[in-house]
Amino acid sequence: MANIEIDGITKTFESKPAVSDVSFEIEDGEFVSLLGPSGCGKTTLLRCIIGLLRPDEGRIAIGGQVMFDAKSGVDIPTEKRGLGMVFQSYALWPHLRVADNVGYPLKLRGLPRSAIDEKVRELLELVDLSDVAERFPRELSGGQQQRVALCRALASQPKLLLMDEPLSNLDAKLRERVRFEIKNVQRSTGVTILYVTHDQAEALSMSDRIGVMKEGKIAQIGSPTAVYARPSNGFVADFVGDGNVLPVTVSGHNMWLKGGENLGSLRLELPEGMRDGQEAFLVVRPEDCVVAPAPSSGSPASARDKDEEGIIATVQQLLYRGRDKEALLTCGARRLRAILNPDMPLRPDSSVIVKFKRFHFIGK
Repeated sequence: MANIEIDGITKTFESKPAVSDVSFEIEDGEFVSLLGPSGCGKTTLLRCIIGLLRPDEGRIAIGGQVMFDAKSGVDIPTEKRGLGMVFQSYALWPHLRVADNVGYPLKLRGLPRSAIDEKVRELLELVDLSDVAERFPRELSGGQQQRVALCRALASQPKLLLMDEPLSNLDAKLRERVRFEIKNVQRSTGVTILYVTHDQAEALSMSDRIGVMKEGKIAQIGSPTAVYARPSNGFVADFVGDGNVLPVTVSGHNMWLKGGENLGSLRLELPEGMRDGQEAFLVVRPEDCVVAPAPSSGSPASARDKDEEGIIATVQQLLYRGRDKEALLTCGARRLRAILNPDMPLRPDSSVIVKFKRFHFIGK
């Protein structure tokens, strides 16, 4: 196991940077995910680290050993970097049985048959596949094949395990199950993992830290809680967790939508450094929107007190999801998404009052 240092990595294709001056470190035994949309550079960065691509600039060190340095010309071949790789397509040898697939890296190292068999047995037990050791890959389900690929990558006890969209070919139920198994394997072995995905559920549920990528750069890196609850910019707020990102102007204790439309008299504790009149983005997660039916027209309560807190909005659409209900609300020209109790008696076009349990400001 080892610390990983990525320093100023840049990779350009046809004068267009796929990865641009990326730097971060991974601690020994840490599970770090690179999360981002297709084409953001996360797989390119992974391939630079493992040695399948040569960066144009930067330095890569693993366990204190320099694997690549553009300035000095160091470029250790892939097979000598001591890394493991799990591909999206599994990449199992179809003519080898499961046990032979898992044991192949150890065979290449010249280990005696008894040592190979013992290690293979240990790894297959770890992922509950002991009973399929003599089967061929074609006789396994997708989830089983992915776990075999994971065992093969772990067989040589890599310094770092890299995983490139490993669950994208599995159905939703299998993805959830294999997520748990990957995390259990990581905890059991202590292996350091760099995991590439576009699926925020995978990144949030498994990672110690997440690096969110946009256009070849790291937009934010931090714990899942920090990235989700305290996004550093509008892209991260919108990409991770489907946040409501509202451009607002702060005036006293009021928030005003950009363009002058009053959001309501919400008494908010503004973060330090924000000043009256400043423009910012207000980030509110759908589950942090508290929605209640507005007083019916003509009732004594329908005339809202000027100091009453909340936003008046209109229900545009309701989506029943079993355990909850997702609502699309409109407030003037703006839209809000909210998660509701499935039994809440609301209909499209009805008026509601919205309050926020939690929110986060991003200064411009």
